[in-house]
Amino acid sequence: MAKLNENGIDNVYNDDMAKAKKDFQVNIRVNEDDLALIDAKAKRLGWNRSQFIKIAALNVEITVQMQEQLLKPKL
Repeated sequence: MAKLNENGIDNVYNDDMAKAKKDFQVNIRVNEDDLALIDAKAKRLGWNRSQFIKIAALNVEITVQMQEQLLKPKL
């Protein structure tokens, strides 16, 4: 059974991940407009760019809703 934190949210991270002793560098490419938006959001929160991207990546959940059925291509 999943452990819930104080906000009642499932903790999807296991203990091994929390005890990791290595830091890794992740490189991403964004265009100038997206970088400006990332920097503005980070500044608004009092964070730097790296902190914002890390927190955002760890907390995001993506769902996809398809409005139409997939069609097979005609060959």
